[in-house]
Amino acid sequence: MGADWTEHFAEDLWLKPDAVGADEAAFIKKALRLHRGQSVLDAPCGAGRIAIHLAHAGCRITGVDLRPSFTAKASVRFEHEKVPGRFIAQDLRQMEFKNEFHAAYSWCGSFGYFSEAGNLDVIRRYALALRQGGRLLVDQINRENMLRHFASSRQTGNRSMRTRWDAKTQRVESDWVVVRDGRREHNRLSIRLYTPTQMRRLFEQAGLIVEALHASSNGEPYRRSSKRLIVVGRKI
Repeated sequence: MGADWTEHFAEDLWLKPDAVGADEAAFIKKALRLHRGQSVLDAPCGAGRIAIHLAHAGCRITGVDLRPSFTAKASVRFEHEKVPGRFIAQDLRQMEFKNEFHAAYSWCGSFGYFSEAGNLDVIRRYALALRQGGRLLVDQINRENMLRHFASSRQTGNRSMRTRWDAKTQRVESDWVVVRDGRREHNRLSIRLYTPTQMRRLFEQAGLIVEALHASSNGEPYRRSSKRLIVVGRKI
């Protein structure tokens, strides 16, 4: 898989509907202990479906995403709903914020796309962007639950997915096939999935102490059977 696969993955497979996000934003706000007037980094931000609710709650939003089309959509939505927001089209590995934000988050399985060194670099960039005492939230599929219930193929409407687990690299390698106008379009995806222990190590290497592990946006604590692994750490 080429290093630029993220740039070619179909846009409609990345984004959830704009109407979805209020409940997730409420959880993120609580987990990160956000208050009105605080600055928040949403990276990657997609089209701003989470950030818009935090902005309405009084948070000052900066969104970063690789795709200019996504940041443009987020800007339009923020303007339409008359809330301030700053959006930057940029690779996460190029972020150079320093001591700017009260909190940052990576939501909906948006972490783990890069190499081992690249993923650690992104966590360090999040940490560098935070003020002292600021918090980072990272959400991933729970690796243990996924492997227990592993499905090598799945079909939904005009979309099918074939997946394999590479035990050596600890990555999920997937091929989403979408049929459009009779043509088969391949969208390949590669994500490094981390155990809770490995996540703690990543956070610690970046100067963050893990404060909580959650299972979902309902806020229940993480268990080995949970579908998600949501890690919250604080900059020390």
